[in-house]
Amino acid sequence: MTTTIGGRYTLIERVGSGAMGVVWRARDEVLAREVAVKQLVTGDHQRAMREARNAARLHHPHAIAVFDVVGNDVEEPWIVMEYLPSHSLSALIAERGPMKPAQAASIGAKVASALAAAHAAGIVHRDIKPGNVLIGHDGTVKITDFGIAKSTGDGTLTDTGMIAGTPAYLAPEVARGEQPDAASDVFSLGATIYTAIEGESIFGPSDNSFGLIYRAASGQLRDPKNAGELTPLLNRLLSVDPKDRPTAQEAADLLAAEPQPSQPLPIPAPRRLKPPNRRMLVILSIIAVLAIGGGAAAAYWNGSLGTPTNQGSFPPVQDKPRSFSADEAVAFVRGHYDQLPGNPTAAWQNFDDRSREPQADFVKRWKGYVSAQCTIMTTLVHSDGPNWIVPLDLALVTDVGKQATIHVEVSVAAVNGEMKIASLTQKG
Repeated sequence: MTTTIGGRYTLIERVGSGAMGVVWRARDEVLAREVAVKQLVTGDHQRAMREARNAARLHHPHAIAVFDVVGNDVEEPWIVMEYLPSHSLSALIAERGPMKPAQAASIGAKVASALAAAHAAGIVHRDIKPGNVLIGHDGTVKITDFGIAKSTGDGTLTDTGMIAGTPAYLAPEVARGEQPDAASDVFSLGATIYTAIEGESIFGPSDNSFGLIYRAASGQLRDPKNAGELTPLLNRLLSVDPKDRPTAQEAADLLAAEPQPSQPLPIPAPRRLKPPNRRMLVILSIIAVLAIGGGAAAAYWNGSLGTPTNQGSFPPVQDKPRSFSADEAVAFVRGHYDQLPGNPTAAWQNFDDRSREPQADFVKRWKGYVSAQCTIMTTLVHSDGPNWIVPLDLALVTDVGKQATIHVEVSVAAVNGEMKIASLTQKG
């Protein structure tokens, strides 16, 4: 049974939750687009309206946009926002471990630019942390969750004695009970960058929130160990005295001037599954037919993912060391799918000899499709030995109008000085 909010937003799946509410991926039936819908767990209409008003005032490429608010004084309030397929920075740190200073600075520069726009509009976010920084599959960086944001003219949110924010990222003055302001947002940004590089809070590891608040209030900050040339700027962002911190705009400019990462964020190679047996391949092929429809779908499983062998998927090509960059691999994969389905003969040439299916089979299969749209997840591109692994979503439309989107990982290798597709693997 589906749930529709406000007569137009149909909930699809729950994608996140936090202290302030639960977030769902939903479909706007009027505008035919995906949106994120946040349900506040407090049922506080005033809070919902404040969040919506504050966020709706902010129009910036690195901030999640708010589209609508649904509800009234007796109903649970829902906030309708831009939907960004993404991982939070905290999830990426947990999954991959600490990142290089250049990568953290690049993300921090984008967050700082959004904060500068918010501060110019009179908005203080008050809860900048890795969990509120989203990294889109296409590399987009956006801040979200203005649930406790304060704008000039709002009443004090700490009148009850409660501290707004997350202890591991609180500015010292806020931990001591002072009102958050633009300078405290800058400190929280610095604490976020510190965590991205060092893998722990600027106040050290602790499961005790009160212990973190005490360390924050007393200015017990840890020195960065892995920040390298970013250390002086990071220390400025983390100055105990708010007057010594740069503004958000200055921080954005300084972080953007730091050396930029030479390649996308690294990610551990996916765990390899045991080779599938023939019975399982038959079952999976049937599932693909039911999901996409028609013989072309079954052919997609058997063809573009590599013709199954008794040994499972094709081994990565390792003829020569990798001699091309991640960006070049991404451009190569994008060019490959630009040729499909219109020119399968040319696309077939992109495969290494050891992973090629017969040309006639490849061409025949792609004749069963009328459209193939490729969206590459650039932030998830990573190396696997000498090869680059390029993850992507492939939206397919068959010649009978059936539609499906599948997730594929393309392994790109250097073969005799040329880029070739070593293997394709369907994930999930």
